[in-house]
Amino acid sequence: MRQRIEHFTLEMLTWASLIGITLFVVFLFPWYVAENILRYLLMIASVLAILWYLKSRRLFAESDIKTKEILDKQRQISRQQKTFDIIFNNAADGILILDESQKIESFSPGMEVITGYKKEEMLGRSAQQVLKFKGDNENSLLTDAMFLPKNIRKKPYIKNTLVTKEGREIDIEASYSLIQDAVTQKPKGLAIIRDVTYENELMRRDKEFIAITSHQLNTPLSIIRGYVSLLREGKAGKISDVGQKYLDETYDSVKKMISLTNNLLSISRIEQEKIKLEKEDVNIKELFTRIEQAFGPAAKTKKIALDIDPKVDRLVYCDGEKIFQALSNIVDNSIKYTKEGSVKLSARVSGGSIEIKITDTGVGIPEESIGMIGDKFYRTQEAINIDNKGTGLGMFISKTIIEKHNGKLSISSKLGKGSEFLIILPVK
Repeated sequence: MRQRIEHFTLEMLTWASLIGITLFVVFLFPWYVAENILRYLLMIASVLAILWYLKSRRLFAESDIKTKEILDKQRQISRQQKTFDIIFNNAADGILILDESQKIESFSPGMEVITGYKKEEMLGRSAQQVLKFKGDNENSLLTDAMFLPKNIRKKPYIKNTLVTKEGREIDIEASYSLIQDAVTQKPKGLAIIRDVTYENELMRRDKEFIAITSHQLNTPLSIIRGYVSLLREGKAGKISDVGQKYLDETYDSVKKMISLTNNLLSISRIEQEKIKLEKEDVNIKELFTRIEQAFGPAAKTKKIALDIDPKVDRLVYCDGEKIFQALSNIVDNSIKYTKEGSVKLSARVSGGSIEIKITDTGVGIPEESIGMIGDKFYRTQEAINIDNKGTGLGMFISKTIIEKHNGKLSISSKLGKGSEFLIILPVK
């Protein structure tokens, strides 16, 4: 459109100039002189007329193309708007949009169902005043999180509780984003909110069931282990070689069941955040001695060297039993997945932390799997090939215990050459 206006203006100026020159020649020169000049002006005018005609056709053709493109875009925007309206009006999840001052700009029907408030009573009001979100230690309020720049967000979603219009407290999960208004270029907060109260209640019941079941199973399994141990030792009379073999297999299976129930109980406590740390000054050397006593026989049976650093004699303020559990899980895995070679434990003080290193010459971990070690139930294919009865819970428990102590677990490994587990714990 701008080009067409410029073209029309320039064309009018050109023709006005030619007319002005023609009048100037007619009035200033005698007719026999003016006649010749006017012939040349006519030729020039004809050439200009052709040029302006061709240019006008090109401009009009381009204008038609652009007009069609604009109409196509308008139709596309209209279809997108209709799609958005369908999603906005029919989504079970709530959609909330806030302007730069955190006032409610859009409030979907899904939000009406979740909160109990009607759109008419919410639009234009401050979200912080009418929507009573509650965060926790790990999650800030949703209304604040919506306006956080992407580079400082901890995660793409947030968990909060929300008080409804009826005063009922519900659990919500929300994905959120900072967007920009296409017209004003001002920031807006967008959140998609989901009521997860029912799901959380089901999870809580499942965790309670696992905790109760694990606790109840632990006692009879311990009794079975005790009696099988007595039978193996011949306390109830001589056992045949075949019977001894069956007892050994029974004893090993019961031990695995007890370990599994203990792990499930630990996970249940972790997920319900009921794990409590009873911290005291613990000597790392004593922990290493306990590790050697607990796993020395298993290493000896597999003809693997269990190399314990005897030099470390340093107190760490921690829950000794839980740190022992964390170390035991890692050492147990190292011995289990090492066919030959050694498993080494060492420690050193570095600043205000102590670094405990567990190194093995085992099967190793693929590079792409290292980041997933410590995830609940995750096991590499290499580990499954060696022991297909494992659960993948031990590393999850170890990692959680270490992080509860404000520590860090890092892993480096080369497939087929072994792994190194580095545990960093604050001394105080």
